[in-house]
Amino acid sequence: MSSRESQEIKDRNTGSEFSHHWLLVLVCAVGIGVGVSALPFYTQGLFIEAWIADFGWTRAQASLGILGSTLALAAVLPFIGSIVDRYGLVTPVMISLLGLSVAYVLLGLFVQSIATFVMLAMLQAILGSASSPLAYTRAINTVFDKQRGLALGVALSGAGLAATFGPTLISNAIDAFGWRGAYYAMALFTLVVGAVIVIVLSRLKGASASTNIDTEAASEDFKIAKASRTYWTIMAAIFCLSLGLGGLMIHFVPILLDVGFTTDAAVKIAGVIGIAVILGRLLVGFAVDRIFAPRVAIAILFACICGVLALALLGSAVAVPAAFVIGFSVGAEVDLIGYLVARYFGIHAYGQIYGRQYSTFLIATGLSPVILGAVRDATGTYTASLFTAAAFMIVSAALFAKLPKFKQ
Repeated sequence: MSSRESQEIKDRNTGSEFSHHWLLVLVCAVGIGVGVSALPFYTQGLFIEAWIADFGWTRAQASLGILGSTLALAAVLPFIGSIVDRYGLVTPVMISLLGLSVAYVLLGLFVQSIATFVMLAMLQAILGSASSPLAYTRAINTVFDKQRGLALGVALSGAGLAATFGPTLISNAIDAFGWRGAYYAMALFTLVVGAVIVIVLSRLKGASASTNIDTEAASEDFKIAKASRTYWTIMAAIFCLSLGLGGLMIHFVPILLDVGFTTDAAVKIAGVIGIAVILGRLLVGFAVDRIFAPRVAIAILFACICGVLALALLGSAVAVPAAFVIGFSVGAEVDLIGYLVARYFGIHAYGQIYGRQYSTFLIATGLSPVILGAVRDATGTYTASLFTAAAFMIVSAALFAKLPKFKQ
């Protein structure tokens, strides 16, 4: 046992892990909220009307940036995982937050056509890739054990806060400065908050501990993980889970419109999803510290399947509980990726393994709206789309049921 591991065990035995590392969790939450997977994703829709007015784009064209950035992020994350395993958290996060700020400026300066928009959106994802949850969850998993699930849940709730407050702030910026000026404001905000994040992280033990990882051990652990059935079962389970849930998030308001709600009522009900996402991350994190994580996943999926099927069969009468269980499940899925990777495969190759698992999640999240939308177009209603989403989640639950017990 290394001296660092011995010290971590001593720390855990002398008090609550949160009492030692609460600041790390807080900074990681802020970093995830500001990072490439949260703030740009939850605010890009606010720019669509301005782009339509300036360039005459369709809504489908204006949505291509999300698809491009998602695919670009999925492509580079395995490589970024290797970098984080080798160099730790601070330097990659510093470079990525700086790169993300530069990308915002480029978007404000040079977007004139669909081609330049998609290319710059992809560049934004690449430059900001280490500001995704990958690096931050690695730091959390390094220093937390008994309260690991809860710590991950709190840190990942930063994305929920971005979803809650980001749209209002960016909408105000667009009103005040125009959409190009709003991008410059996002660049300045990311640069200032990023500087604070890097300064604090550079002084925290948990953020720098990963630099001590043995790269040969990391390489060997990665090979062992890839050769295991567990690795591929987790990947398949997350893929099917995201195929079911990703499209429901995007299509939820149109689904409510289909069952008879007005636009205002549908938007208000959809707001329940945002609250449930945050609760899902916190409560699932709390639960997996006490209950075998795949069982927690199965229970959440069962509730979500029931909610989705009820919405398909009963319509408006169950819209609010359906919104809640969908949001709760979405909040749980990213928590589960980081927790399962750390518990099954350890920390040495965490970045490489998590990067690939998270890439799978991103790809499925991008595909799901297309699949559910195509089913809606083919059938004329969202009923078949809801059954399709439920089917994906049933397969996911069956895969989670096949996961073995954690090694002690």
